[in-house]
Amino acid sequence: MGIIQKIESIHPPILVDFLRIALGGFITYKGIVFASNFENFTSTIQSVGWVFVAAHLAHAIIFIHMAGGIILMCGALTRWMCILNIPILAGAVIFNYKQMLTADNYMEFPMALIVLILLLFIAIVGSGKFSLDYIKEQRLKMKST
Repeated sequence: MGIIQKIESIHPPILVDFLRIALGGFITYKGIVFASNFENFTSTIQSVGWVFVAAHLAHAIIFIHMAGGIILMCGALTRWMCILNIPILAGAVIFNYKQMLTADNYMEFPMALIVLILLLFIAIVGSGKFSLDYIKEQRLKMKST
């Protein structure tokens, strides 16, 4: 038995589903917040020194957050959506750690760190039993028998 099967047998499935849905909702919410404050978001990216790619990077982050969060809430392609969002959140953790030392907004770093840890957890454990991934897996098992 692999390590993923051992982890899946330990945790209650409803907890993983709740975490996945809440995480997807929060990531979608942050994408909406970034889109509504696009000028501030691009200026924040430009402050790092990426002046020429700031708008393109901001568009990519917003799209990945919004689409990835919705897909994560549905439980489709769960591991892929987590893997797609992990580099963005890793960058947010690094960037917000530097900002936390000088800025007034101290909550962005712990939030980015918690979301990154939850993304890693969901990427390892999977989507849970109340997801489109699980339904697809069950249908494939039914067809093979």
